[in-house]
Amino acid sequence: MAAPTKDRSHWLVKKFTSHEELRAFGIKEWQKLSGADRRKAAWELVEDYWIKKKGKHPNELRLQRVVTSFQRPCQNQNQLTP
Repeated sequence: MAAPTKDRSHWLVKKFTSHEELRAFGIKEWQKLSGADRRKAAWELVEDYWIKKKGKHPNELRLQRVVTSFQRPCQNQNQLTP
């Protein structure tokens, strides 16, 4: 199973002199993004982890509906059961 290749040419590459500078830059960059863009980036990280590190198929991440229907048993209030 080959992982899909992604275009990351738009990613910014920068050199930092300290961990604090890196942390501050990361926070600033994430805050620039809209909520939808943050969720999209986070989901991309989840997919990369799932495919590359766990070696699983991306379709396994989808919401699975195991139970297709549920029926309650009929309850008659007037009838007593022994």
